[in-house]
This record gives sequence, C-alpha cells and structure tokens, in this order.
Amino acid sequence: MDEILKVDMLNSDLFKIINGAPEHINIEEKETVNNNKNSEIELKNLINLSIKRQVNRIGVLINKSSKHYLNYSKLLLNLGFERYASKVEVLRSLQDISEENSKYEWRSIGNKTLSEDEFKMLWKQCMSGSENRTSSLSMEEHLDSVKSLLGSNWKNSCIAIYERNKPIGISIPHIEPGTIDEGRLYYFGLLPQERGKGRSVQFHYHSLWVLRKMGATFYIGSTHETNIKMQNVFYKNNCSIKSHTESYYKYL
Repeated sequence: MDEILKVDMLNSDLFKIINGAPEHINIEEKETVNNNKNSEIELKNLINLSIKRQVNRIGVLINKSSKHYLNYSKLLLNLGFERYASKVEVLRSLQDISEENSKYEWRSIGNKTLSEDEFKMLWKQCMSGSENRTSSLSMEEHLDSVKSLLGSNWKNSCIAIYERNKPIGISIPHIEPGTIDEGRLYYFGLLPQERGKGRSVQFHYHSLWVLRKMGATFYIGSTHETNIKMQNVFYKNNCSIKSHTESYYKYL
C-alpha cells in the first residue's frame, strides 16, 4: 500500500492530508485534536514518511488558537521547518448564493476556451504585486500541484475571467479532495492593472456561485493576515472568520 495513503488512514482523526506528491504534501491540524502527546508523535511520523517519499515540499498548517499551538510551533522549528505566514481562514454557507447577470465571460482549460500556457501566464501576472507573501514555486510547480490535488478534473477548475476579450483575473474553484461538499478556491486574483476598480467582490461572488454549481454547500477561504483588501472582500460577501492559522514549510 502507498505509504502516504497509510499515513492518511493512521491520522484521519488528527490531521487532514492533502497529497500533492511529488510536488508537495500539506498537513492540516484538525479542530478535533485532543491528545497532545499522541498528535505530536503522529505528526513526526507523518513528516518522516513524507521525507521518505521524497516530496519537494512539506507544508504544515496549525491553528494559532489551538492549545497545541506552542508545542507544534516549537516541534516544527526544531525539525527544520520555516515559519511562512499567518493567515485568516473564513467560512460561508453557499445555500443563498445565486447566479447574477454579469458582463464577464468565464473561460477554462476544460472547455478549451483557454490554453494551459495562457492560464499559467495569467496566473503569473495575478501573483505579481500581490499583498500575499511571494511564493518560491515556479508556475509549472504551481500547476503541477493543482493537477496532483484535483486529479483528472483539474482542467475544469482552471478558469480565467474576461471582459470584452480582455483578461481580468483567474480563479481555481474546486471541491476539497476527501469531501463531498466543501468548496475552496485554490487561487483567486486579479491582474495588476485591474485592481482598485471594485471588481474583486463580484469576481469572488461569482467564484462562489461556480463552487455551488460544482456541488459545494459551504466555502472555506483564507488569505494572509496582512492582506486587508482580501479580508474586506470576504466581509462584503458575508464570510465569517473561522480561525487564525500559521503555516510552516520544509523544502527537500
């Protein structure tokens, strides 16, 4: 049996595993973790097995309000992880999200109205000058992570929005693997020249509508604590704060 699958089974009550191997393995603390001693042991085991699998990057996300926060933080730093960023995580029900008339056109790799190269180019532009911390991954690595995470359906989630044949931004809506109705946006952003025009709220709302059409009943989103503009978008689209988290990375 695949070692990462065995790890996922062993830790299903304590940690959520997002398997993007060989590019990355992401480990997220669950809210139901109660046994601090056992959870630290299993976290170590999971990290060691991920290293053995020779993934390029291991990411760990912990809850800053958790009673285990200080122990986890110390453990990760001692294991050679680097603190990456603090984030705000939000939650929103999608039951009241409805389709609105829009002047925007949605194109995707899945319906062949957008090429893979065009999408990567737009994604790179959207990341330029972002208020989130700069990623160390190449665009190829970013897209490979999407492919690993979403499997055969990845093309339908790679969407760009246009107005009069002019690109505005990109969105990557998807159902979180391992769930049947948890909607997430792997990435959401506007091109630099389109920022500050009041587009973000509507663009984000329509991304939530796409999630609902995919079968999601609720949405979980996040942004860096320093990204006040995105937090305002969450607020205007009636998202509520779920938690404050901190991420750690280890590159192999």
